[in-house]
Amino acid sequence: MSDNSADRRAIVQPGGATLTYTILVRGFTAPVRLVGRDGPVIASFDLTLTVVHPGQGFPDDIAAVMSYEDIVEELRRLCAEPSISGPDYLAESAADLCLAHAKVQRASVAVELPSVTEDGAGTGASITRMQQNSLSSF
Repeated sequence: MSDNSADRRAIVQPGGATLTYTILVRGFTAPVRLVGRDGPVIASFDLTLTVVHPGQGFPDDIAAVMSYEDIVEELRRLCAEPSISGPDYLAESAADLCLAHAKVQRASVAVELPSVTEDGAGTGASITRMQQNSLSSF
């Protein structure tokens, strides 16, 4: 995906806040191999991304907007790592990969893993991170 956001000016709303939109990725699942567990388990992810709006009159072109498909592909690569320490690692890594995209200003990530036993509680982690150079406060 092309990220030519430097070629556009962000739309600023009254009060100085940058115009954004939200991308939701809900119920993404993938097998992961956890340290200390035999065989893969299914990790579940929910993401909420606050993304800079591409501006008025942006072209009907995937390069003009943030594509959730890029994030999903990167999540698949993350989950394919050979030995994952746990849900906190997955949540932090997922937030980092989202914020690596210049258009993403804020990423909230929740990860859940199933219980080790059939009747036990699952584990999870949730994290919210913002770009260091965020154009506005949320």
